[in-house]
This record gives sequence, structure tokens and C-alpha cells, in this order.
Amino acid sequence: MTIELRNRLLFGVLLAGVVIGALTSDLIRGTHQGAVVLCLLIGALASREYLRLARTGAPGLNWAPVGLTTLSVIAEPTLAQQLPGIPWLAILVGIGLGWLLVEQLFIRAVEGFFAHIGAGILGILYVGLPLNLLLHLADQRVPAAYYGGEGGQVLRGGALVIVFLATVKMGDIAAFFGGKTFGRNKMCPRISPGKTWEGFACSFVGSIGGSYLFSWLCAQQLGHGPFQGWWQPAVWGLVLGPLGVLGDLAESAMKRSAAMKDSGSSMPGFGGILDILDALVIAAPVALLLAFVL
Repeated sequence: MTIELRNRLLFGVLLAGVVIGALTSDLIRGTHQGAVVLCLLIGALASREYLRLARTGAPGLNWAPVGLTTLSVIAEPTLAQQLPGIPWLAILVGIGLGWLLVEQLFIRAVEGFFAHIGAGILGILYVGLPLNLLLHLADQRVPAAYYGGEGGQVLRGGALVIVFLATVKMGDIAAFFGGKTFGRNKMCPRISPGKTWEGFACSFVGSIGGSYLFSWLCAQQLGHGPFQGWWQPAVWGLVLGPLGVLGDLAESAMKRSAAMKDSGSSMPGFGGILDILDALVIAAPVALLLAFVL
């Protein structure tokens, strides 16, 4: 076993334990405070790593407008609950854009205008939006009749978040080990030479298996899982699994453009927080949409 694989297994289990522990606590208490704290912490660390990559093309980009706006975007679901009826997300992103523009005008003038403004907005959306959507998913509720009961609304979101994370990450794990074992045909050699079509095929096994496994575990804990039928976990895994792989590829392109192997070094065996967050970026909006359909 290589050092990288040993670290990946060790820190992967440790990280999964922390995340599952916080989300399980939310499930038991019927809240999503643990998810909010996790998302804000991840957002702060991921923003710093993003700037490390982005500064290779936009060297004057500062953390404050990107990082603080990102954190406000992540906190938007909580803000919207406290002060409903106001389009907070559009307002917060607009303030972040204004901050970037003012900083550009008075510090750098026309120098690197598109690079700095574009990289700043991308950072806010790339890090902030998936975590914002994750918290919206955590707050998803359905009528009790969805589970065959009576009464008002039932909080379904905590279980959905756990199953979502398990789906994309187990798909990612299956793609990694499947590619190592069976990989022959390169998927996108110009972006990520290690990824293969065989690994991509294995990702479906991991994502669908993860969807079913964690739906069952949630059902054991709560008395019901996030879905009411046997077929929804299959659709969930089938749709979201490949989107996690695409998110991983997108971050690989970002790192290759910046001529860096990893986004950071905070997670031995994985690289940085962005190297773990990447699978959620494209999959998160689709997961929230599926939550309203399935």
C-alpha cells in the first residue's frame, strides 16, 4: 500500500466520520445546524485554496471580496429563513460583484480586468453556490403523507444530504479504484491522464450502491429513508454519479491550468478541501431539483 493510498483511507474515514456524525446529530435533533457549521468551515478553507489557484492568472485577486461574499452566499438559506421574502442570493452576489469592480477600478484600473473580475465571480459561485444548495437541500420538507403518515410537514432534507454525499463520493471512490484496477482507455488525457472510461463505468456501481446503502441506513435510524419507493435511489445514483465525475474533471482542468497537482495540502492523500468539494459542484443543483421530483 502506497503512502498516498494509506493517507487517503485514513483521512477519508476520519473526514467521513466527522461529516456523518454532524449530519446524524442534525437528523436526531431535527435541525441542520451541523450542516451550516460544516459548510461555512469548508467554504472558508476552500476559498483560500481557490485563490491559490486563481492567482496564477489573476495575481492581484484578494480574499476579502471573494471569501466574505462566498461565506454570505453559503449562509443565505439561514438568512432567508430569518428574513423571508427578500431575494438575498441575488443581493449578496450583486454586492460581491460591486466589491470586486470597485477594488478593480481604484487599485488596478484596466490591468487584468477580465481576469480578476471573472476569477472573483467564479470563486464565489464555484465554492459558495454548491454549499448554498446543499443547505437548501438540508431544509427540504415533504407532507407526512409522502411516507404514508398524517399531519403536517416532515423534514426530509437531512437524510437527502447524507445520501447525496454518499452517492457522489462513493461514485468517486469506485471510479478511483476501478480505474486503478481495470483502466485501459483514457477518458480525458488532456485534463486528467489518470481517469479512464473503465473507472467512469465503475462510478455507477459506487454511486447507485451508495444511494441504496445510505437510504437504508437512514431508514434504520429514522424509521423511513429519504425516498418512498425502491426505484428512487437507483435514479438518484444513476443521475448524480456521473455528475460527480464531471465535477472532478472540472477541478482537474482548473489545477492543470494553474500548473498545480493539488489545490492544497490540508487533506493528506486527497490534496486540499477543493479536491473533496469538486464532486459536488455540478451535482448539487441537480440533486436539489431531483429532491422536488422524486
